[in-house]
Amino acid sequence: MSLSASDGDGRSCSDETLKGSYGFIIGGIRPSGPPPAPLEQIIGVALTTFDGHGNFTQIDNIHGSISPLWPDRPGMGTYSIKQDCTGTMTLLNSGGPPLELRIVVVDKGREIRVAVMSPAAALVTSNGRKI
Repeated sequence: MSLSASDGDGRSCSDETLKGSYGFIIGGIRPSGPPPAPLEQIIGVALTTFDGHGNFTQIDNIHGSISPLWPDRPGMGTYSIKQDCTGTMTLLNSGGPPLELRIVVVDKGREIRVAVMSPAAALVTSNGRKI
């Protein structure tokens, strides 16, 4: 038996599966600054726009329990979606290290599940829904 993730219409996923704007809710814990800074809880939202060709832009608003609110912080990056609807993203935000993310595309590309993999001290997840 072969395992294959398709979008329900017989098509598998690719970079083109993500095209358009998605609203994300973000939550988790991360370092509040450079080591040995304490960990802090964070919540936030983001508006991410995928181009269908492996690039995206983003505006996020993150609030930490220790650090101040970062309003309307711009970001950008790249993504790659495999045929099984799993993939990777690299997010570059001003003032922070690059974030390496793992993603799963669900519901025919209408939703995205995200987990931060690096830096390892950031234990953050997010869920996005196509607008």
